Amino acid sequence: MKRLVMLLLLSAVLLSLPAAASTFIHMTQKDLVRDSASVVQGRVISTNSYWNKTGQVILTDALVQVEDAILGDTATVVIVRTFGGTVGGYTIEAHGFPVFRTNERLLLFLEPETNGASRVAGYQQGQYRIMTDKSGVEMAVPAFAGDSAILLDRSGRQASAAKSLPLDTFKASIRNEARRAGRLLEN
Repeated sequence: MKRLVMLLLLSAVLLSLPAAASTFIHMTQKDLVRDSASVVQGRVISTNSYWNKTGQVILTDALVQVEDAILGDTATVVIVRTFGGTVGGYTIEAHGFPVFRTNERLLLFLEPETNGASRVAGYQQGQYRIMTDKSGVEMAVPAFAGDSAILLDRSGRQASAAKSLPLDTFKASIRNEARRAGRLLEN
């Protein structure tokens, strides 16, 4: 009975969401650290969108020059693959999935993907844009767009996206979380 009530509640929540929105399970910083092979700060060197082998899906590969390997062992340049992009006048826009722009500085939680590439853990939840505030402090700004994608906690209630933090504070908290999880820090 309890399971049926929970299913009905989750169904009601999902039916009340906008049709154009994507829905994701909320991931905490602890979840992102646990699920990531590495966490890097870097700059997007270039992007390349292409059709997958079956010609049904557009994918985008971003080359990211690593400025700081915050957690894990990683190359100096990583390929980060995501769903969506534009090829030959066809665009696939995937709400809640990472988007990359050349020269953009990012902090990324990365998981292994095929062919030596990586993907962002937690979809766009594992992508932070690095921006400078009015006082000159570098900030880690969540890329997750709450207006076009919805986060739900594990009980089916709507969750809040992460907040912007000073970059140095955020990197220190990631390293601390990794230590608490028993992850060895390579740097």
